[in-house]
Amino acid sequence: MEWRLDIPVVILLLLILIATFLLLSDRFFAPKHQAQEPPLIRQQIPFVGHVAGLFLHGMKYFEFTSAKCRAPAYTLNVLSAKLYVVTSPELVAAVSRSPKSLSFNPFISEIGIRLTEADQATRAIIDDNLNGERGPWGYVIEVHDRSVEAMNVGKGLDYMTNSMMTEIASHLESSNDNFTKSTVNLYEWSRHLFTICSTSALYGSNSPFLTQPELEKAFWDFDADLNLLLVNIAPTFIARKGHYGRRKIANAFKRYFEIDPTGKSSALAEARYAVNQKFGLSTMNMGRLEVGTLIGVLVNTVPALVYLLYHVFSDESLLKDLRTELESIISTDGSDRKLLILDISALKENSLLLLSTFQEVLRVYTRGASSRLVMEDTVLNNQYLLKKGAILMIPQSVIHSDTLVWGSNDFHARRFLKQGSVTQVPTKRSSAASYRPFGGGASLCPGRHFASAEILGVAAMMIYKHELSPACGQWRLPIPNPTSLATNVFPPKTDIEVRIRTRPGMEDTHWGFSSIS
Repeated sequence: MEWRLDIPVVILLLLILIATFLLLSDRFFAPKHQAQEPPLIRQQIPFVGHVAGLFLHGMKYFEFTSAKCRAPAYTLNVLSAKLYVVTSPELVAAVSRSPKSLSFNPFISEIGIRLTEADQATRAIIDDNLNGERGPWGYVIEVHDRSVEAMNVGKGLDYMTNSMMTEIASHLESSNDNFTKSTVNLYEWSRHLFTICSTSALYGSNSPFLTQPELEKAFWDFDADLNLLLVNIAPTFIARKGHYGRRKIANAFKRYFEIDPTGKSSALAEARYAVNQKFGLSTMNMGRLEVGTLIGVLVNTVPALVYLLYHVFSDESLLKDLRTELESIISTDGSDRKLLILDISALKENSLLLLSTFQEVLRVYTRGASSRLVMEDTVLNNQYLLKKGAILMIPQSVIHSDTLVWGSNDFHARRFLKQGSVTQVPTKRSSAASYRPFGGGASLCPGRHFASAEILGVAAMMIYKHELSPACGQWRLPIPNPTSLATNVFPPKTDIEVRIRTRPGMEDTHWGFSSIS
């Protein structure tokens, strides 16, 4: 008897076997759900449905699941792990009040080690008293506290901001001839601008990015491979460019830290170096960990500037109002009428429309998620049981688009103007817990003041002195590419080709900056 392979039957049998495997896995390996926990959202594909959704859609998957479940918190079974998603401002505030039982620090350790290749001895230092179990000390706690101190409003922040703005002004003035001859890709141009100028402000004149220009490409190769590097499986094969990019940066910073940067760099760089020395880190591991610091310095600020410039220059009425507003904080020098003096400190105080536009950009385009590890069984806000070992996430895009809080989700540049302004767009009941572009609670970004100052400063300079127009003749709304799991403001899917020209009458002007303190 001759046996013949029936392909359709074989495929059917394979599908039955796969379905059986998934159903059994879901039954025996998925975590058990208790009635007191946030409601469980069932998976369309047993056992692997939510994993597949997160892999395919990234952080945007939480928008889909939140649309299905209107509860203030819900549960996702992700393979054999449990994930709680919190979406209401009241519960977000409750999470912030429980920094010990709902801890951010374990993610700093795990993600930091995966992304930077710090060795096991360094991991032991990082993990020691990670959550402050034995008192308010430990590597992560001290790095955080010293960073907050260095980046708070004061001389340290003033130095970094002045350095950044001076570098930006020099770069813009040297680029004027190129602007008149060609177009630029706005995201690529902004990325280069911030990479060079931010790192110069942070690390001083000996910044590795100044002495080794190839590090710029190395960093953005690393950024492009962040998700694959987080997986941490055979990075030399699945994330080759990113893997070797981070090694190149780490080696450059190893050499940088071998020459004591004290007195030659920013307060933030010196504070981190002092903590690294205190805990006995080698210069090699200092360099590795600095790769992680660069993520916070660069990856969110660049796209935020791009979206801000797009919304300003694509709206002629807004652009006109902003230029009128900026006239009150930009002056000229009596002895040099071509010197434009920008008062950076006045941007947040007197340029309220620019600040509101920036805040609205962050509301619309901040689409990452804050994460916590449940350290012990916890009852959240006397409402939901959270089980030890589970992960809790707060998706910013869901919080920032809640119509019960914000009303209309359309972009409104004047949304954040003070109550009572005739041009203000009213919100229903916004609060600190409903607006989290820089995180909140224990994970509140220490660099938020510097990030805001540099973006607002660059935007003010561009708005006042330059014209931006789309090369194609019509502005097209940029669509974010929500792929990275380590990013809050995602870059646009496609770059925006623009023409940058100096405004008539501004051709020979140059920038100066008044004292920020």
